[in-house]
Amino acid sequence: MAEKIVNVRNIVKKFGEKVVLNNISFSVNYGEIFGLIGPNGAGKTTTLRCLYGDLFPDRGEIEIFGNKFDQNKKDRIAVLTESRISFSKFRGEDYRRLWSMLYPKWNEEIFNNFIMHYNLDLRERVENYSAGMRVVMNLALTISSGAELLILDEPTLNLDPVIKTDALRVFKDFVKEENRSIVISSHEIYELEEIADAFAIIKEGRIIYTDTVDEAKSKHRIGGRNEKISGTIVGTVGDEILYRTDKDEGRYPTLMEISIAYIQGQRQFAPFERSDF
Repeated sequence: MAEKIVNVRNIVKKFGEKVVLNNISFSVNYGEIFGLIGPNGAGKTTTLRCLYGDLFPDRGEIEIFGNKFDQNKKDRIAVLTESRISFSKFRGEDYRRLWSMLYPKWNEEIFNNFIMHYNLDLRERVENYSAGMRVVMNLALTISSGAELLILDEPTLNLDPVIKTDALRVFKDFVKEENRSIVISSHEIYELEEIADAFAIIKEGRIIYTDTVDEAKSKHRIGGRNEKISGTIVGTVGDEILYRTDKDEGRYPTLMEISIAYIQGQRQFAPFERSDF
């Protein structure tokens, strides 16, 4: 059984009378990049906020590093939020000083590599950076923190294709280090397919499917509307159909096709849980 860095069990979160997360469960292994996939308003950001302690679930349990979450673990977690909030009048150098004080394993060499590669001016206010360079600055801080767990909400938003490619490589290199993992929420499913080891699809506050990328592809097939494939129909993908099956029929799907079919599907399965959950 693989060791877990994140274990989420049956969490429920309400804002007033509105249920935003409804009995969410999933796990993330050490050394894994885990993708959280879903449409806008599905509950992805709320889930991440619960992971890093910005929100607390009304019911259920979250374990980080093998124990219940507590504030003393925050220096082992680094977060990149979708909002990219920057402090008014803070220069790049101010952020460097703040993060290096907050994170005992701060890596100055990695941070300087980012700064030199992208020619970021630490004397300039970060709020005056372009949208893309603000993302790069936040990525530099997050990766340089030395944290064991990165929680990233739409981390490649506003990045040009070249810098996106660089970022994906950095993420893959990050988890090669011992006991490091990443949880990513993203609409860029093609990017997740390139780097993710496992994923969960969230819809209307529920996890409707979770698995490793490789296992998900092996358990599903794509066929044409007039093609006979044994198994259960999950949903349509354009003019084709995704089936859940153990038969070697049709063709293997992409992660994008699996995601679309489950989100837009004709029915919802009970969430599949990895065998080692």
